[in-house]
Amino acid sequence: MRVMVVDDERPARDELCYLLRKIHGVEIVAQAVSGEETIRKFQEHRPDAIFLDIQMPDASGVDVARKLIRLGFSPVIVFATAYDQYAVDAFDVNAVDYLLKPFHEDRLGETVQRLKKRLEGKNLGEAKTTTEQVQAREFLAKLDQIYTSLHVAEGREGKLKIEENGIIMLIPFGDILYATIEERSVRVVTRERSYLTNYTLTELEGLLKSSFLRVHKSYLAHLDQIHSIIPWFNNTYNLIMSDNSEVPVSRTYVKVFRERMGL
Repeated sequence: MRVMVVDDERPARDELCYLLRKIHGVEIVAQAVSGEETIRKFQEHRPDAIFLDIQMPDASGVDVARKLIRLGFSPVIVFATAYDQYAVDAFDVNAVDYLLKPFHEDRLGETVQRLKKRLEGKNLGEAKTTTEQVQAREFLAKLDQIYTSLHVAEGREGKLKIEENGIIMLIPFGDILYATIEERSVRVVTRERSYLTNYTLTELEGLLKSSFLRVHKSYLAHLDQIHSIIPWFNNTYNLIMSDNSEVPVSRTYVKVFRERMGL
């Protein structure tokens, strides 16, 4: 079984790699320390499974998992977390597994056996079918549930840090309507005003919560702030946001948008 280990903290990464190397039949083919590096190395090495840290500086592990699925991959994922049991009740170990830090050798062995059974089932299969697409949507829903559970466990609403005239503004995620590329910068729009930032849209995808979705190469939309959806040319849509501004959904992103919105 070829695996990838992702954790931004070297001691935790080294510990997990040490324990995995002691298990017969497990080969570590790649390691990563950030969300962006995970996506790149996954595409390069195509591991059978990923041991994925939930909290990283540039992205949540849940965001990384969702992005891999949107890119057309079906990764077998084990989340690593320091959260106590109550915070991971949303995990369905028949779909994904989790490891609590610090890692324990016996628990890791159980996880590897689960992964092997899961991979055996995948290897039997046929080409992608409607059933598999339904399973992918269900997995996305499960990831959203996990994200919500962890967000509640944090006990606070996330805030986006934006520097303006030497002052660091803290913008609640819930206040953001959408973000859009403006020349070489990204503008974050709220009901009250907008902010020109140094973020990229990819960075914002990693920072913002799961209710945000890339709907266009130049737009990231807050799904909870959509007031109405207008069908447009070539099976695309225009989104009317809660402030009556419009956000386009392009053909590239329309399939994922339809799935997330149940259209």
